Amino acid sequence: MESITLLNKEVFNKEEILTKMMDDTFYYGHLGKHALSSSSCKSLLESPEAYVAMLNKPPKEKEPQPFRDGRLIHLLSLEPHRIDELTIIESTKGSKAYKLAVEEQLPQTVYTLAELNRCKAVAEAVLNNKDFSRLVKQAEFEVPEIGYYNDLPFRGKADILLQGIVVDLKTTSDISRFSESALLYNYDLQAALYLELFGAFEFNYVVVDKQTKEVEFVTLSDDFIAGGYEKLKIATDNYKKYIDNKEYYDNNLEL
Repeated sequence: MESITLLNKEVFNKEEILTKMMDDTFYYGHLGKHALSSSSCKSLLESPEAYVAMLNKPPKEKEPQPFRDGRLIHLLSLEPHRIDELTIIESTKGSKAYKLAVEEQLPQTVYTLAELNRCKAVAEAVLNNKDFSRLVKQAEFEVPEIGYYNDLPFRGKADILLQGIVVDLKTTSDISRFSESALLYNYDLQAALYLELFGAFEFNYVVVDKQTKEVEFVTLSDDFIAGGYEKLKIATDNYKKYIDNKEYYDNNLEL
């Protein structure tokens, strides 16, 4: 039976850990610290200090609005049955009710009604797209996977998984500049990682413009994917050189 050893040397049966990864608290919490991901690699590309700062970020820290919108649009488009898990506040973020809800729960699970309605309009554009409807008939959604790259444990969740094909849902404020944004936000690194994790041969995007509600299907070039593999190697080499180097870590960093 295949096993997975995390960064903290904790060992899991792979089937067991995949089941646990369906729980967001375990996936983003425990594995957020003890397995790498495309997000953590973006920090490792910046510096070892940025990676450690990411690990130490308080869970209640204010999240940028585009991140909040993106998460909610994903949920409404791919897992609408999970909306009942959120706390929806009818008043504004400045209200006592909202602030109290955020104190009692994770901010990622608390939204205002205005946020919900705004994101619902974007998600409806995705769901009403005929190409998207055809695509998802045989697909699985939010599929977790864990494995190794460069001998380090990585976690990931495919938004949409078909046989041999990973499809990622992305939101943008300007769909005409998606290719530029994809490089800026290191989507190429995520694409390379997911091709490896899921043993896929193709990685595509469904892109929705939050302003115009336009939906496009995008396949980026082989050069784009190759660049992602280069970034993935640099990030994992940085982890081994700095974070996994006890002498460097003890002298320069604190976790």
